[in-house]
Amino acid sequence: MTTEELKNEINAVLTEKHSLQIYLLLKKKNENFELRLADIEDDASPELEKMFEEYIRSRISDNAELQLCQLSTDDERENAIYHYDYEIYPEELDILKSFNITDAIDGVQKFNFKQDDLRTLFGYIIYFGTMQNGLVLFKKHYPVLLIKRDSFLLGAKKDKERFEKISGDDMIRMNGTVQVLRLDGELYVIDIRMLERNMGFTELIRKAANLAVDATEKLGIIENIEVLRDSAEKISFAKKLSKAQKASPIFNLNISKEAVVEFTKTTPELKGKFQYSEDGTTIRLGSGKSRDAFIKLLNDSFLRSELTTQYYETSAKTQLYSEA
Repeated sequence: MTTEELKNEINAVLTEKHSLQIYLLLKKKNENFELRLADIEDDASPELEKMFEEYIRSRISDNAELQLCQLSTDDERENAIYHYDYEIYPEELDILKSFNITDAIDGVQKFNFKQDDLRTLFGYIIYFGTMQNGLVLFKKHYPVLLIKRDSFLLGAKKDKERFEKISGDDMIRMNGTVQVLRLDGELYVIDIRMLERNMGFTELIRKAANLAVDATEKLGIIENIEVLRDSAEKISFAKKLSKAQKASPIFNLNISKEAVVEFTKTTPELKGKFQYSEDGTTIRLGSGKSRDAFIKLLNDSFLRSELTTQYYETSAKTQLYSEA
């Protein structure tokens, strides 16, 4: 799907007559997730609907600079949304992936303040659309946004000069931001940081990074593979390796060990970045700089201009065509 196609499909949902339903995703310690329907009074629903619609329009459908990227291979960019293209879904994401509005309406109970506890609130699944077509949104809840009944709140009105006590039981503060959306069965990530910190995504990254180390070991281009394996324990480095595991042309095109090692010796941007085994046939990783350079090598980040014959380093590449 292209960026414009994504925008058009979202606009189709927003312009059609639709309704909003909010489900609370509860998670007790050592227990499974549970969904509860938030029974929202009629007066509040239009305001909530408008709040989320304005965010989706400004962040995605009306955003002229938006880029649609692939989560597993593309680098993080300032103004982007990421298609979740992994085949594995952590439990937290699988709930969003498998959510069905018909099943939810038929089978999900309303949140009950006597039986349920807002302190177990993990996030929200927000359905925006009709029974036939809609957006499924995920919004993370943070404890700081829960205002307990024993708190003391003061509010002010524009036409008055004094603060007044705001009374009520437990309250939730909410804005229109969401971090993940589902459209036509596919997930699109708006906030990568939230995904890594709260949605079980870090473990998936580590597994992909280990696969990249295994593929590198199989190719035989690293003399001391354990250095690379130890580096993958750090999540910042594991993220770089996980992208290489899926996107590296060295793996995907079966580039020979000899060609790779020779490239590191003859490419200006890589000369001096690596040490080699005594016979010169394998790379010896040492410093952090050499490991960073190796990641760039895996990702084929060194390009040669056909016009100027100069070499350039680039992390964000859009392939125009292949002569093969």
